Amino acid sequence: MCRKSPELDKPWTRAVRVRLAVVIDVTAHQLRVFVAVARHGHFGRAAESLHLATSTLSENVATLERRIGRRLFDRGRSGASLTPEGVELLPLAERVVDGIDAIAAWGQRVRDTPRVRVGLMVTTPRFRAVMTEAARERPDVQWEIRQLGFDGWVAALERGDVDCAFVAEAGPLPAHLHAESLWSEGLVLVVPEAHPLAAQPSVEVADLAGETFIAVHDPTGEHAWLQTITGRDDLKTMAVAHSFEEVLELCGAGLGVNIAGASAPESFARPGLAFVPLRGVPDVTTSLCFAREQPTEVVREFGDLAHAVVEQIARA
Repeated sequence: MCRKSPELDKPWTRAVRVRLAVVIDVTAHQLRVFVAVARHGHFGRAAESLHLATSTLSENVATLERRIGRRLFDRGRSGASLTPEGVELLPLAERVVDGIDAIAAWGQRVRDTPRVRVGLMVTTPRFRAVMTEAARERPDVQWEIRQLGFDGWVAALERGDVDCAFVAEAGPLPAHLHAESLWSEGLVLVVPEAHPLAAQPSVEVADLAGETFIAVHDPTGEHAWLQTITGRDDLKTMAVAHSFEEVLELCGAGLGVNIAGASAPESFARPGLAFVPLRGVPDVTTSLCFAREQPTEVVREFGDLAHAVVEQIARA
């Protein structure tokens, strides 16, 4: 057993321990009042500079002196001068006040900087073009991109985690959400490069019989989307992925196939995968979704910019 040192039981040692445990409870406002009186050398002029009544300022100084346990000013008819303790405290108090002012200025800059949080299901060249132009047009905005996956975008909009979201095939929306169509594109079949269909110039839905489709962990939603695209309800799905990157890795490993937008090869081409055009299926539409509540001005501007960029790409 560890024995306590006899020194710790001596009265002077106990006194030191008690004194070290004392917390001086002062406020930033009291220190600001103290600094103002020290700089002006006069209670009245200091009160005027802080837009306080002289009596209120005097009460703050008295409270500070009481809590510190030291007199900080010698008061006289001509004004107030610092005591030796006040002289020692002044540079410390000034650092605290300057630090509080710096924090306030930082907070104001943060509040004044507009922020747009953009949700994303899967990246595409058009999405990158929109974000590039947005950053160029509005460098004053703090742009943030949140990867939402295939099934998290509705909840993210409802919780306010994002201000808007780029969504492929949004489908029926809750009444409080709104979608604006941006672009449509064809589809490709994602297969391992050793798959028999990988060498075909294109495939159609009939060629997909017997294939296993790698799906995200929401098998009902994924199956419904595949059924809508292919018009078949007998597709076999394996819901083991949590993101499109995982889907691609599983496809590359030969565990199944998937259907993606025709622009997928531009963003996701990699060894081991083939992207085969899919014929006879409807195009997939990407929309910009946001809450029906009045969006901020910068979010409205972003929506207009997204339409303009997509239209410019279509004309090129």
